[in-house]
Amino acid sequence: MNSTATSSRPASDGTAARGTLLVADRVLTLGHGRKAARAVLVRGSRVVWVGDDPSQAPPHGDQVDLSGCAIGPAFVDAHVHLTPTGLALTGLDLGEVQSGAELLQAVATYADAHTGRVVWGHGFDPHGFPDELPGPDDLAQVAAGRSVYLSQVDGHTSIVDRRTLSAAPLARAEGIERDAAGAPTGVLRREANHIVRRWSVGAMEEAELAAARREAVRHAAALGIGSVHEMASPDVMGLEDLDAWLEGDWPIEVITYWAGLDLQTALLRDLRHIGGDLFLDGTLGSHTAALLGPYADRPSTTGHLEFDDDTLTAWFLEAARAGLQTAVHAIGDAALQQAVRCWREVDDRLAEEGLHDAVRRGRHRLEHAEMLSIDLLDDLAELGLVVSAQPAYEARWGLPDGLYADRLGTERAARTNPFRAIADRGIGLAFGSDANVTPMDPWGTVMAAQHRRHPEHEVSRLEAVSMSSLGGRHAARQERYVGVVRAGMRADLAIFEGDPYRADDPRGTTCVATVVHGRIAHGELALPDAPGRATART
Repeated sequence: MNSTATSSRPASDGTAARGTLLVADRVLTLGHGRKAARAVLVRGSRVVWVGDDPSQAPPHGDQVDLSGCAIGPAFVDAHVHLTPTGLALTGLDLGEVQSGAELLQAVATYADAHTGRVVWGHGFDPHGFPDELPGPDDLAQVAAGRSVYLSQVDGHTSIVDRRTLSAAPLARAEGIERDAAGAPTGVLRREANHIVRRWSVGAMEEAELAAARREAVRHAAALGIGSVHEMASPDVMGLEDLDAWLEGDWPIEVITYWAGLDLQTALLRDLRHIGGDLFLDGTLGSHTAALLGPYADRPSTTGHLEFDDDTLTAWFLEAARAGLQTAVHAIGDAALQQAVRCWREVDDRLAEEGLHDAVRRGRHRLEHAEMLSIDLLDDLAELGLVVSAQPAYEARWGLPDGLYADRLGTERAARTNPFRAIADRGIGLAFGSDANVTPMDPWGTVMAAQHRRHPEHEVSRLEAVSMSSLGGRHAARQERYVGVVRAGMRADLAIFEGDPYRADDPRGTTCVATVVHGRIAHGELALPDAPGRATART
C-alpha cells in the first residue's frame, strides 16, 4: 500500500484544483443501487465523486494511491461510555482475571505501580470464578490507603473497599449486599453502585480523566470508527463529564445523550438526544434486568423495573413535545414491554392533540433490547422505534454454558437478540459495543452478528457492516447527509488493508486511516483541503 500523496491532473484554476482523489482496490458505497467503485474524490468535508475509473474523476489537486486497500463508510459505535472506556485503556483493566484471588492481586500490583486517589478498575466477570470475590477489608489492605472502585463487566455491580463504604453517602441506598450478620460485603448494585461510582469519579484527579478521554477517542479512530454515541448519565460519570465531551475538541464525532429525567439539562445545552442509559431495568448478569418470568438460576426474583408506567409515560410525552429523541436502557422482556406500552400511550395522546405520527418521526431508541420478543416487533415497526444492540454480548454470553443460559435457561436463551427478525420487519437496527462493557471492536461486532449460535438470528456480512455504520447514522437521525460513500455526502471514511468486507475473518484488520468531516482522524494521509475538527454537537 502506498499512501503518499502524488500530483494528479492540475486544473486550470485554483478552485477546481482543490480536492484529493483516493484510489483503492475497492470502495464499498452501501446505499441503494450501489455500483462497483475504486476511487473517491474528497473536497473539503464532502465526497464529490465516486467511480470505478480514476481517469474519469473531475479535476483535483492530489491523488493518493491506496493499492491493496479497501475504502468504506466510517464505522459508528452506537452505544459507548467513553470516559470509563478510556480509564480501562489507561488504567486497571480486569477483563482477563479468572478468580477472586487474581482480581485482588491485580489491584495490589496496580496500587504499587500507580499514583492517584482512587484505584478504578473495570471488567471483571465473576460468572465462573472458582472462589469468592475479595471483601472490603481485603481490598483496603492492598490499596495503599486509596479508595477502590471495581466495576463488574456489565457496569451494574461493583465491589469497593472499607474506606469507600465509610466515605460514600450510602446510608439509605438500595443495593448494598450484606452477609448473614448484616455487615456489608463490599458488593454494590442498583442505587448504591451509582452513588459510589459518582463519588469515586469526584475523588479522581481531572488530569487522569482528561487523559482517559483523549485515549478513548484516539483508540476509536484507530479502529475506523468516525462517530460514537456517548451515553452520558448522572448515574455513570456525571454532569461535568458530559460538559467535557460537549466542550472538547475531538478528532471524531461525539454525539451525546443525557440520561437525566429533567429535560432542562439537555435543553440548556442544545442537545437533541436524551436518555441512552436511562435505566428501565438492570442487567442479566446482576439479576436486575426485569423479566416476565423468574430467573432460572435465582427463581426468587424477576429483576426490577426502575419506573412506574406513569413516570415513564410523562417523560416520553414531555420529550416528544419538545422534539427530543429519547433512548432507554431496556434489557428484560418486562422492561421492553413497558417501553412499548408507554410509547403506545404517548402516541394516542399526541394523536388526540392533532400530532399524528409524532412518535414515529421521533425515531426513539431501545438500547440493548436483548430479550426483545417477536410479538413486539409489529409494535416497534408501527411506532418507528429503533433498536441499538450489541452483538458482542452474544459472542461473550450466548454460549451453551454461558451467562444467558444460566440466567434464562436454554429455551429463553435461544431467543435473545433476534437480529434477523428485527431486520426483516424493517426496524432500524444500529450496532455498538457498550464499551467499556465489551471493547470497541467494529469487525468483532460484524462477525458476532454474522455468526450466531442460533443461525436463525444471523445477518449477512454487508448487513452487519451497514448496521455498524449506516444503522448508527439512522439511529442518530443523520442518514440524509452521512453514512454511505456517495457524492454529496459528508466524507466520513475508513480505509483498511486488504478487503475485510470479503475476508473470511476480518477481525484484526489494520485501519490505515479514518476520515471524519474530510479531516484525518487517524493515519497519515494528506488531505490538504480538510476543514477543522469534527464537531462534538450534532
